[in-house]
Amino acid sequence: MAIEDTTHDAGKLQTYPILELLLESAKAINSEVELEKLVQRITDIGTSLSGAQFGAFFYNEENASGEKYLLYTISGVPKEAFSKFPMPRNTKIFGPTFSGKGVVRYDDVTQQPHYGQSAPYHGMPRGHLPVRSYLAAPVVAPITNEVIGGLFFGHSTPGVFTETSEQLIEGIAAQAAIAMGNARLFEEKKKTEKRLLEQKEQYSSIFNATSDAILIYDEKGVIAEANPAAGKMYGYANTEMVGLHGSVLMQQFPEEFEGIREIVKTGKSYSGAGVHVKKDGTVIHTDMVLTNFIFKEKQHYLAVIRDVTGDKRTAEALQRSEALTQVIAKTSPVALWITNSKGENTFVNQTWVDWTGKPQEMHLGFKWLDDIDEDDRESMQARFMENFQLRKNFEFEFRLKRRDGEVRWCVSNASPYYSPAGVFEGYTGSCMDITERKTTLQHLQSRNVLINTITNNTMQALFMLNEHRICTFMNPAAEKMTGFKIHELQEKPLHYYVHHTHPDGRHFPIEECPIDKATSTRHQTSGEEIFIHRDGYFYPVAFVSSPIVENGVLKGTVLEVRDITEEKRIQQALHDQEAATKHLLEQKVKERTADLEKLNYELMQFTSVASHDLKEPLRKISLFSKLLKDKAGNALEPAANKYIDNIINSSTRMSSLIDDLLAFSRLSQDNLQFEPVDLNALLQQIWQDLEISVKEKDAVLHYSGLSEVTGVPLLLGQLFQNLISNSLKFAHSERTPVITIHAEKEGNVSRIIYSDNGIGFKNEYAEKIFEVFQRLHTKDQYEGTGIGLAIVKKIVSLHKGEIRAYGEEGKGCRFEMELGE
Repeated sequence: MAIEDTTHDAGKLQTYPILELLLESAKAINSEVELEKLVQRITDIGTSLSGAQFGAFFYNEENASGEKYLLYTISGVPKEAFSKFPMPRNTKIFGPTFSGKGVVRYDDVTQQPHYGQSAPYHGMPRGHLPVRSYLAAPVVAPITNEVIGGLFFGHSTPGVFTETSEQLIEGIAAQAAIAMGNARLFEEKKKTEKRLLEQKEQYSSIFNATSDAILIYDEKGVIAEANPAAGKMYGYANTEMVGLHGSVLMQQFPEEFEGIREIVKTGKSYSGAGVHVKKDGTVIHTDMVLTNFIFKEKQHYLAVIRDVTGDKRTAEALQRSEALTQVIAKTSPVALWITNSKGENTFVNQTWVDWTGKPQEMHLGFKWLDDIDEDDRESMQARFMENFQLRKNFEFEFRLKRRDGEVRWCVSNASPYYSPAGVFEGYTGSCMDITERKTTLQHLQSRNVLINTITNNTMQALFMLNEHRICTFMNPAAEKMTGFKIHELQEKPLHYYVHHTHPDGRHFPIEECPIDKATSTRHQTSGEEIFIHRDGYFYPVAFVSSPIVENGVLKGTVLEVRDITEEKRIQQALHDQEAATKHLLEQKVKERTADLEKLNYELMQFTSVASHDLKEPLRKISLFSKLLKDKAGNALEPAANKYIDNIINSSTRMSSLIDDLLAFSRLSQDNLQFEPVDLNALLQQIWQDLEISVKEKDAVLHYSGLSEVTGVPLLLGQLFQNLISNSLKFAHSERTPVITIHAEKEGNVSRIIYSDNGIGFKNEYAEKIFEVFQRLHTKDQYEGTGIGLAIVKKIVSLHKGEIRAYGEEGKGCRFEMELGE
């Protein structure tokens, strides 16, 4: 776009003031990423640059439920000055902006013919801002072409806005569309990051809060992470357990750990009982579930362990008290059983009977194995007999098919018992339904794998700070970004390692740090800051700092940080490229415009000269042919007279063709003067001009609804003269020609329907008839050059309109036109 500088030679364009203003506004607009502030800034800049008294920006936004609602900002007056009025509707004033048709500028909006046409106000509501000068531009997304909203500017004085204002606002609207798209992407990104953090906090809480010990082993079987419950169970501090090999916890049978690990490597899950050793040497009995997962392309193992030593002590106590045993045997929700010294079952309590639905005698001996799931039966029997022979405690998880057909997970625990004389008499044991526990462990395992996968694989740097702002956790991305390891950040708050100095060397107090304000205010903070790498250089980051508060007590802060060095570089590169592209485009447009103007001038000169040079020989051909015919008189044979007549007729048609071509070429000029035109008076004049043809055909003209339109009187006269001449030329020989014209006004558009009852045409030629030199009949049938309707279509186009033709052979034709203003 360019502004003509009248102080220089004609044709020169001065673009620099507008470009500088647009570049400055682009800097201001692109410096904001929060959508609400960005929209306000766009409105303020547009109001200032356009010279408006007040401006507004109406735009669509989605709430959390995905519903769209209209928002607005206002500049130049308090927001309260507009809040009592309803949002703008898609009226004839606002419609072009909300539909994205382009910039609208009125010197006085109240004088527009379509102003005040919409109920209920029919103009501005009482108390509305006094808008006379009006300027509006749609904000359209550059990729999707979605209309994001509209910029509206007004002034109480007419004629304030100029072409310069229009160009500036059009440029700002384009910048706003790009900036708002970026801001929306930024908002969506923040929402996504917040959801990830919430999930991470949820999974982390489960990991730390569960009462079962949870250990994560690396591919070599070394403990990589332990939860607080594991440290408590084994008597270690959490940091002491990290780095221990898993066999250390199974000192009595260290080879068993490697065997279990080999099983899990194949992709199977392991669950079973074991004897583990605490740090102080105390032996504990455990239930353990071990599964594998892949992290960073290496095998890792997740172990969920429960101390069941207390359960075994309870079983021993039950053995020593026969009376208590009898009571528990009848009422216990746990299935109890006893064997003899041969391992044959001699007793099961009522719980086992209820589970299986079989009487007690059907479980004696080794018949109890019949109710064990066939996939677990053989391994359970083998394990039981092995432990029985060694007089070792027995523990095994298996699946039991109940009486209702449901399969449930159970764990069976047993230990040997002896007579007072020390003679081995058999095993006493119990079976407990652990289906819910297994399900919980599986869910916990899945969630913990997800926690570790997200935390360790995300590109986002994550830090966990305690209530004293000291870093207690950082993921690999955080270590890579800062250059620090977690053990190097334990003596003081994280701020004093990565954020203590401004880039200009000034001290950065922690009290002024926006990241640490999340801790002091207990509210989330976010933004951009400059961090200091361990190697001493500065780099820009975007951060979100979220406090963790439980029951009103601050527990710490989660900090998410992203290095935005590359983003800043790309933004600057894009900005530079955009500026260069705009400048180049302006230059190309200026050069192209000059070339087109030169070519158009040369074409007009050529057309005028060519028409004169072509018509001069034709006039001589026609004149001398007539003289020859008159001089020869009857001396020539009839055939010779016919030849001369053909020459005269052909030269006459050729002259008409040149006149029509010249008229058609001149329609392409853009210096047309539009003014109000009375269609009634125009048609009466044309009908009078065609009086001879009308009387010859005895034609009839009907017209209705005709009113004043804005256009070029000469061109509109030529349009209707060509149409009426065509109707008279192609009149049906068996009926009186009847021409009907009806017009109506629809906003800024005049809709005109023209029809006749002539010979018509096949509707398949509806588009062809508007082409230059296209004829549906031979020149022997009907005279003409084949340019008339092409001229009609060109005139309609110059009036910002469209024309469509409809025909029916032998019955007539109809032309529908829409003329804009």
